[in-house]
Amino acid sequence: MNGHTDMRNQRQPLRKNEFPINKDLITSKTGITNETINWAKQFGEYLATDDTLKKLTTSQLRKFFGQLKRIQAVGFDEKNKTDLYMLKAQLAYANGRDKKEGGINKTKICYFVETFSSAIDFIETKEHFKNFVNVVEAIVAFHKAAGGE
Repeated sequence: MNGHTDMRNQRQPLRKNEFPINKDLITSKTGITNETINWAKQFGEYLATDDTLKKLTTSQLRKFFGQLKRIQAVGFDEKNKTDLYMLKAQLAYANGRDKKEGGINKTKICYFVETFSSAIDFIETKEHFKNFVNVVEAIVAFHKAAGGE
């Protein structure tokens, strides 16, 4: 060890995700609740604002949402979740593309990736998948309403 830190091995984001997703938002048997909508509103608005990281673009969100809608159109299969798991890989790729030299993200995609990679792990049934799609749709709507570009 030469005392230098390899920035590529440091995990992003550098600060704690302020909006971790609660498993109950995905696995609720009653579908989307007011609590879910409130969480989606806060998260969507957060993603649409600049702070230490730039806001997430609508195109970044819609690319992921489009993939979800394609899975939904074909029909989510509880026994074969390959397409769903590939979304995690696509999220990781988008996060990697967003990083500047030194491994630091430019935008808040790191928070979106962290939140939804873990949410994908909660999906076990068609009802869970439907809830997940609805949560993402709500975030896209609130992000746009908050001025997301």
